[in-house]
Amino acid sequence: MPPFSATGIGSVPFLSTEQACNEILSHESLIPFWPQLVQKDPREDMVLQYSPPLPCLLSDPDRKNLMVDSNCNRAETLLHFYEKFLASDFSFFSLRPDFASGFFRLLELMPSLPSGVRYVKGQIVGPVTLGLSVRLPSDRFLIHDPELMDTVIKGLALQAVFQAKKFEELNRSSIIFLDEPSLSGYGSAFTPLSRDEVLKILGETIKHIRERTGTLIGLHCCGNTDWSLLLSLDLDIINLDAFNFGHSFLLYPKEIKRFLEKGKAVAWGLVPTAGFTGKETASGLLDRLAPLFANLVGQGIDQDRLYTQALLTPACGMGTLSEQSARRLLDLLAEVSLRARERFKTKDTAREGEG
Repeated sequence: MPPFSATGIGSVPFLSTEQACNEILSHESLIPFWPQLVQKDPREDMVLQYSPPLPCLLSDPDRKNLMVDSNCNRAETLLHFYEKFLASDFSFFSLRPDFASGFFRLLELMPSLPSGVRYVKGQIVGPVTLGLSVRLPSDRFLIHDPELMDTVIKGLALQAVFQAKKFEELNRSSIIFLDEPSLSGYGSAFTPLSRDEVLKILGETIKHIRERTGTLIGLHCCGNTDWSLLLSLDLDIINLDAFNFGHSFLLYPKEIKRFLEKGKAVAWGLVPTAGFTGKETASGLLDRLAPLFANLVGQGIDQDRLYTQALLTPACGMGTLSEQSARRLLDLLAEVSLRARERFKTKDTAREGEG
């Protein structure tokens, strides 16, 4: 894909599925992504959205809450789940239209997209975030229940594969992001997980997706975290909130260099979401990105590689914005993508310009 290609994170404020998809597809320079309509229906909340196939969990849309079902016959329910998993039963591990209306409407619109639209982006909630969003009766979190966490890992992975396969059926390549906002607290007293635990949970999820599809796999974290941990995973794309935490990312130049040298990409969340005013400009945002690039080049990262393996996104989802602000943000993201290609030229594109 072209350098500085741009896409969205997932959540949008629109109340109409049709309008949300049309707004996204109206920007020809953006990689289409299916919208999570979090203000339209609480079931589209990222934690609830992927819960239907997961055993022994109950969703409470009114409270946007997911909880363990105390009446669940665990042995029987787990047996049924693993039978479906071993059979790769995608009728069981499909997204549900009443939980993900944007996904299904985008599928209907995809045949009308220009043939030049090669990639489509989907997403799942990350297993760490889901595991830290559900409390057990003991007041600990689901992530501390190894039996149920194994089903979370497998159930989320197959829902990612389901998306990729649906895109492939329409002759499009896919990008699937694992959305892990909870990793923002990794290493603090509020996220009592070891490095090995996080690596195991994420590594297994990625492995299950890799074994079943050729999708590009990304991970989005919208806060500060231990980037060395995430850069060590078998990911294709790392997505950070570069507007607020870009300088924290620079603390890991060796890990970033190794990641890029494997042909991977960094998706820079350059357009702010929290605190978005509508007064931001493309040139002003690129002025924030330029010193981050200069710092990494100064630490030995090849400039051409850095540019050609760069993507752009909003800093986080747009679900908390107004519809007007979301439209402005998408316009700005598309403009930033185009202007970044002009500003950060590789040696090859510079020679082409001279010719």
